[in-house]
This record gives sequence, structure tokens and C-alpha cells, in this order.
Amino acid sequence: MDLADKAANSYTKSFLFGMTNTDRRVLNMIDAALKRIQTDEYGVCANCQEELQQKRLEAVPWAKHCIALARKRWKQGLLQ
Repeated sequence: MDLADKAANSYTKSFLFGMTNTDRRVLNMIDAALKRIQTDEYGVCANCQEELQQKRLEAVPWAKHCIALARKRWKQGLLQ
């Protein structure tokens, strides 16, 4: 392998590893949402206890925060 092939191979491995981490994180969020369904906490903001909007849950079924808090956390760089 020449240097360019090694670099491309390294990039591909990093890219695939990143996808795996993202997929794992989404699966964990879905699992947490399923647990909230079992405990009747689904659809309620984990912070302010306000009911989440139906459109938010349709767009992001695993959401655990209201849109106002999600925006605030995103602006602060805290949103995962």
C-alpha cells in the first residue's frame, strides 16, 4: 500500500466508526424513550414537565425535552 491508500483506508475506518457511534447513540435514545413509555413519562419534558407537542414527537420520537429547552441547550452547545 502506498501512503494515499493508507490515508484513504484510515479515513474510511474513522468514518465507519463514527457512524457506529452515532447509530449506537440513537439506539440508546430510542431505548430510553421506550422505557419512558413503560413508566408513563413519555411525551413529557424531563426538565419542565410540560407536555411535548405532537409534531415534536412525530419528528423526533425519542425526544425527552420540549423544543424551548432543546433550542436553549443547542445554543449553549449542550445538545447531544
